[in-house]
Amino acid sequence: AGHIIQVVSTQTTAYLATGSSYVEAFTDLSLTTRGANKILITVNINGVVMFDSAGYIRFLLTDGSSSSVVSVESHFAKATGSSDDPYASFGFQYLTDVLSANTAYTYNVEYKNNQGTSSARLSGSGMSLRTLTLMEIQQ
Repeated sequence: AGHIIQVVSTQTTAYLATGSSYVEAFTDLSLTTRGANKILITVNINGVVMFDSAGYIRFLLTDGSSSSVVSVESHFAKATGSSDDPYASFGFQYLTDVLSANTAYTYNVEYKNNQGTSSARLSGSGMSLRTLTLMEIQQ
């Protein structure tokens, strides 16, 4: 128990911007379980900026079909709307319950400005790497 059975991961530096509508931060990532195990989901997003001093960003971990697994709100990276607004990083982990064996599970992360309509952005800079990792943990 507790051993990592397999790992799949995706990463990107693609620029994304949205207002009050959810957009996907990654391409859907799938893992087919080898046993009745848990999946540890790790998300790291660099280059986040909020172009609204009153706004905040909501991230959703989804099952790949826009059905929410967990919602994470963040009040960081508030901005003034200028070109000098700061970039920030955001990350979280989520451990599933025990899942069925030999079953494909798909995950993604969506985000939006959860207050107002100003732009919530993920930088397209090569130094603003976003990574989504799935690890099957033996039970």
